[in-house]
Amino acid sequence: MEKRPIILQGAMDIEIEYFKKVIKNLKVLNLYGYETYEGEYEDYPIIISKTNVGLIESAVCTFCAITKYNPIAIISQGTAGACSKDIHKNDIVIGCECLNINSYITKGKSENEGILPLEWELLTFKEGKDELIKYKADEKLCKIAQSKEEFAVGNVKQGIIGSGDVWNNEIDRIKWFNEKYGILCEDMETVATYSICKKMNIPVLGIRVISDNSILKEEYDRNVAIEARKIYIRSCERTNKNI
Repeated sequence: MEKRPIILQGAMDIEIEYFKKVIKNLKVLNLYGYETYEGEYEDYPIIISKTNVGLIESAVCTFCAITKYNPIAIISQGTAGACSKDIHKNDIVIGCECLNINSYITKGKSENEGILPLEWELLTFKEGKDELIKYKADEKLCKIAQSKEEFAVGNVKQGIIGSGDVWNNEIDRIKWFNEKYGILCEDMETVATYSICKKMNIPVLGIRVISDNSILKEEYDRNVAIEARKIYIRSCERTNKNI
């Protein structure tokens, strides 16, 4: 490709189907086992990358795609569960920061004193110095994603996405993520994509549409907000012009 493409990631079929319909001249590839599509939108090269679900899958897929395409930017998009009573199903969260909710230290207890997950602390383990790392999205991409006019289904909020290989259903733990760490929603891919992009110096942004809110008893719907996908594809158009 003469121009460096934008990569649009989605973990599941439902998260990439809209893009396959609107991106022209699609060419299907198998990139080390990952479903990948090359195409164009508004005469600009776009790569659709199906990462599959989970942090390891997302990390490997991201590395493979960067190695092959050297993209100008990666947009990691899909669904997420809300961690705040102020966010509803169909709302969008722009993840200007991301935390690994799989990475934590438990508190020492004697035998038979129980398991106390609300006392655990999120922590990023590094040789010689353990600390909590917030992975940051590209500032330009955050601004581009916020300059929307088209979305009429839900509200758009900016904040922290939490990622981990876990589906949390316990209301108190979900609220704890929000109250202690400011996490607005949780998914299973974003932090892995951010980590690889940071190491390989590729601008990245995670955007998630809310599929459920257990706190408010808004039940899971994997088909939420096709309208949201329209914002993502228009974000690609703006990215092409502004980054």
